Amino acid sequence: MENTRNNIISDWLEKNGNPEIDKLVEINLAIANKIHELLKKRGLKPADLARLLDKKPSEISKWLTGMHTFTTKTIAKIGTVL
Repeated sequence: MENTRNNIISDWLEKNGNPEIDKLVEINLAIANKIHELLKKRGLKPADLARLLDKKPSEISKWLTGMHTFTTKTIAKIGTVL
């Protein structure tokens, strides 16, 4: 049943997708990838970023999936600590 539901949702999204949302996801993925790069370059782990930003590691994990919509304030904080 769950697989059928996922197919229905996927089919609907494919037919009715929103280019703005697609672009937003693309941007969020690019930001997440850049964060991954910076962490690796500095020898840090996501848990280190959580500590630096006073966030829960689970929140940072969500950010790094690329499905989080970053605010400019959050991007600035990340840029400051990295």
